[in-house]
Amino acid sequence: MSNVSKSPKDYHSDDLNDRHGEKDRKQFNETVLSQRAQKATPLESSNAEELPVVIYTAKKIYTMNCLQPEATAIAVQGDRIFAVGSEDSIVTGLKAREQSYQIKRDYNDCFFYPGFIESHCHASLEALYFQFHYVGATDRIKCVNGTMVEMKGFNSKQKVLDHLQQVSEASHENIIVAWGYDPTLLLNEASPNIHASEIDFQEGKKVVVMNMSGHIAYINHAVLTEIGYTDKTDIKGVIKDEDGNLTGELQEMTAMAPLFGYYNVDLDDLVRGFRSFATVASSKGVTTLTDLAFGIVNHTWAALQQVTQENNCPVKVNCYMLNGVYDRRGGADGFRALKQSENPKLKLTGVKIISDGSIQGFTGLMRWPYYYTSRDQGLANITPIALDQTVRELVSNDIPCAIHTNGDGSIEMVLDSIERVTRFTPDRDPRFRLEHCQTPTEDHLERMKRYNINANFFVNHIYYWGNVHKNQTIGPDRVEYMNPCATAKKLGITFALHSDSPITAIDPLLMIQNAVVRQTKEGNVIGENERICVYDALRAVTKDAAYLLREERIKGTLAFGKLADIAILEKDVFQVDKEDIHKIVVRATLVNGRVFDHRS
Repeated sequence: MSNVSKSPKDYHSDDLNDRHGEKDRKQFNETVLSQRAQKATPLESSNAEELPVVIYTAKKIYTMNCLQPEATAIAVQGDRIFAVGSEDSIVTGLKAREQSYQIKRDYNDCFFYPGFIESHCHASLEALYFQFHYVGATDRIKCVNGTMVEMKGFNSKQKVLDHLQQVSEASHENIIVAWGYDPTLLLNEASPNIHASEIDFQEGKKVVVMNMSGHIAYINHAVLTEIGYTDKTDIKGVIKDEDGNLTGELQEMTAMAPLFGYYNVDLDDLVRGFRSFATVASSKGVTTLTDLAFGIVNHTWAALQQVTQENNCPVKVNCYMLNGVYDRRGGADGFRALKQSENPKLKLTGVKIISDGSIQGFTGLMRWPYYYTSRDQGLANITPIALDQTVRELVSNDIPCAIHTNGDGSIEMVLDSIERVTRFTPDRDPRFRLEHCQTPTEDHLERMKRYNINANFFVNHIYYWGNVHKNQTIGPDRVEYMNPCATAKKLGITFALHSDSPITAIDPLLMIQNAVVRQTKEGNVIGENERICVYDALRAVTKDAAYLLREERIKGTLAFGKLADIAILEKDVFQVDKEDIHKIVVRATLVNGRVFDHRS
């Protein structure tokens, strides 16, 4: 026998037949077939394959999927995307597998994008505020019985007081609650904050006015008396004048805690409020929204369960439970117990910690030299020790953690805590989110990258409060790198954009525009070097927002197998003038494959 080895090219199929024979080949084939994967089924979908395939054609589809950036048709089966491509390619494949389908050309002249994800808003506060009186400085909208209603803003303190006086005199209720008051946006006010005596309209009638930030309240003497605050009260955030008398202004959570009972309404009212907010959000292209203050309002979970299980609910809701509520509900055990009652449109995602206040309210925690026109440092809502304990508890139980950080002092405190805690849990993926994250330094951003900490920027501040921050809060230098999207992008930090609604109106297209142009509502550019391109801004309200929610496997891009959540716009965000992006009309959305058309 020859010892000469054959080269690979000398082995042909005939050789294999000769050497193995029919029996060996059969056994080989059976072995290979047995090792193949079992038949794949759509994620979280039990009946998709029994439903018809619907093909939607478009002028152009931007998938945000880097493997297939653009298409002109998308096929949906049940709640999932079946295929993305051209009409011909999709139809050819369906015919080959003898599968029935239908083609819808209702939006053939439109542009498709992944459904917008509002990664930080306050759905329960929106539902609550639906019942109360709006006294903000800018015009807003709400939905009443299916009709969009405009809520006009007030540009002076006196107009707000006159309006509340009229409401008080016309109301038979014993308490008047208003929201949205923002002294920083009023015109030429010498004393813009509301004093208790200014809202003592009728003897015994209680009045509460919430600052737009949600971190400050103004109450009259009837409320002060009822909650037991006196001139001798020594609680941080209970404001007094130079003579030691209560002004009626309460700053931050500890001081405001006695008011929380005033904000509760019954279940039916809350359901109506959620329906209103869901409709407004959907009209702006939102398919997933969040509640980053879940638990602050009673009946929230029950109301959300009812609304999200209604056939005509146009959005999904992800909730982050406030850390105080987390503790009261029994920690991780209570959290997991509540998760058992989720549904396909309602999820309990994580826990939210509030570390400081708001910058425009001068309660955001700032490092030296503090505020530009004030020596105020701001307020912390949690101690470093308590923060460490909470973060460690959440990481050890694999519960996602979102932490409210506005001022650079709070960012520093939170980063220090995360570094202390995660050194003992290097194998976890806590997916930390710094919410707002408005004033990080270069060092902060580099530390965030080192520990894989994500940012959720509140870039709308540039539009609404840019001049306020430039001239009053942090000054003309630091404001240039407020909400530093471009630097975060360069460093490789994953970030999303959000509205913090009701603080600013829910509107992803406006958020995209603000991140791209960084113009104030007066037309001034702030932080030109921190501008980002349209693609990166769009990614921050789709793909990267899904990542922050730990839902990147099922949403955020348009690809086969993912949820059929789609925003359908009348114009191309990449082709319109950048200053006009927010003017683009949302024609429709798809949520779990169901169409919600917004044409009136």
